[in-house]
This record gives sequence, structure tokens and C-alpha cells, in this order.
Amino acid sequence: MNKALRLMQNADAEISAKIRESIGDIDENATPLKQAGYINRALDFAGENNICMRETLRKCGVCCISNNAVKTAKKLYAKSGNTAEFLEKLNGADIGGKNLRLEGDKIIAVYKKCYCNIPKKTENMNPTYCECSAGWYEKLFSEVFERAVNVKIINTILNGADECSFEITEFE
Repeated sequence: MNKALRLMQNADAEISAKIRESIGDIDENATPLKQAGYINRALDFAGENNICMRETLRKCGVCCISNNAVKTAKKLYAKSGNTAEFLEKLNGADIGGKNLRLEGDKIIAVYKKCYCNIPKKTENMNPTYCECSAGWYEKLFSEVFERAVNVKIINTILNGADECSFEITEFE
């Protein structure tokens, strides 16, 4: 699906209307390049107008994770003796960026590169876009642990860091 359209569909109707009024609509057949530009303009507009897009982007991230990835993760969890072993199995299955580890009561998730093609299509992508990845992790771990987890963005490549890092808590 067109990610720019998904962003608008996941936004509150009032927010979506304000953004569309300011920057226009996006064609459902828009190229990834045009989608990236549209998303970036939408996020810039939202930021300039104190419109929070965090939950909207997290809903988009939920849409990005495949059912197969969740299904595989659930199977790996069922075969694991503890959370650390489960994270090792996820890393081996290449689910979650291959850099998941347990630090005390927190799961630390690291992306060494940006996996989404949208930020790669435009310069200076708004860092708020990374809330999409936080939503992806929320969906993955909430489904596996059968409870709502908390995902906090520590830092991201779009913020100028060398890697993206997330902290997942409240999973136990």
C-alpha cells in the first residue's frame, strides 16, 4: 500500500484534513519518491503546527510488520527457555534487526541501518518518521508476550546517530 495514504488514513480525521488542506492530497499510485516527499512535508507541517503524529506513525508501523514475522516470533518464543534465549533466536531468524539483547528488565533493539525505503528517498527526512519503527516493535513484542509493551526511541539514524536504538519495557 501507498505509505503516504496509510499515514493519512491512520491520522485522526481532523489532523488528516489539516494536513491535506496545507499540502494537498497524494495520488494512490504515487512513486516511493513522491510518497517520501509527501510524508516528509506532512510531518514537517505537523511539527510546525504542534500536531503530534506519534500515535499515527505507530499505527503505520503496526501495518508494516508481516503476520509471518509475528507468527515465527511466537513459535520461537514458545521454544525458548527465557527472554534472552528468545532474543538470540529472533536475531538468528533476522527478525527485529539482528541486534536484540536483554539489559536488566529492558530489551534493547538496534538497527545498524534504516530498513525502510521511504527515508532513503528524500533528504532530511523528519525524525518523527521513526515512530513507525517503534510501532513495529510494539506490535511484535505485544503479540509475542500477549500484553502491551512500552517502546521508547533512544536514538535514530534520522536524528544523526550511527544506528537506531529502541528500549522495550513492561514485557514481563
